[in-house]
Amino acid sequence: MTTAAPHVDSRLSTLETRVEGLAGSMKTVADAVNGIRDKLDQRGQTPWGVIWSAVGVGMTVLTMVGGLAYWPINTGISELKHGIVALQERSDKRLEGLATTQVTRAEHEVHWRMQERLYDFQRDRIARVEKRLELRLDRLERPHFKE
Repeated sequence: MTTAAPHVDSRLSTLETRVEGLAGSMKTVADAVNGIRDKLDQRGQTPWGVIWSAVGVGMTVLTMVGGLAYWPINTGISELKHGIVALQERSDKRLEGLATTQVTRAEHEVHWRMQERLYDFQRDRIARVEKRLELRLDRLERPHFKE
């Protein structure tokens, strides 16, 4: 039996090595299955960290684009305000100049009334003169008979 024992021992050690290899392989397969299971479990969860990072990056980009769009508009509006103020000042100066040379409607009405009175006076005077002339002409045209 001593001769068969070394052969069985070597076979047994070979089988043990194989079983240990199979156990290691099974452990590797089990670890891989557990990894897949963990990934599948995490797949249903919401990745809040990624979402908030993306929102932050998006807000930063929108803020920059908005600032770049708002800056020329704000500059244009301020230039327009300065132009309007300058135009208003020039208009005010021109109006002040016109106010010194302008004749008011009330002054015109006074002048028109005075002119109307003068015209009425002249018409009356002309009418009186015409009437006297007509009387003189009538007297001159009448025959003068001295009998």
